[in-house]
Amino acid sequence: MPTQVLIAKWGNSLGLRVPRDIAARVGLTAGARVDLEALDDGRIIVSRSRRRFTLDELLAGMTPDKEHPVSDDTPQGEEIL
Repeated sequence: MPTQVLIAKWGNSLGLRVPRDIAARVGLTAGARVDLEALDDGRIIVSRSRRRFTLDELLAGMTPDKEHPVSDDTPQGEEIL
């Protein structure tokens, strides 16, 4: 069943509050990121964002014990080396 909430002015933007029971059902917490999508029929879809890692975050987790050995195939035909 839909829940009505009030849109409020927030700086130059508009904001809405997500009721606690709805946030809990979908796993949202304070500071969580969401994706917004506006449909042609006037609906707005709010979805939890998937975590996006930066290259620095990915490299920070790289340690020598996690490094995979480099394996390269030997030439199979007339490849130019």
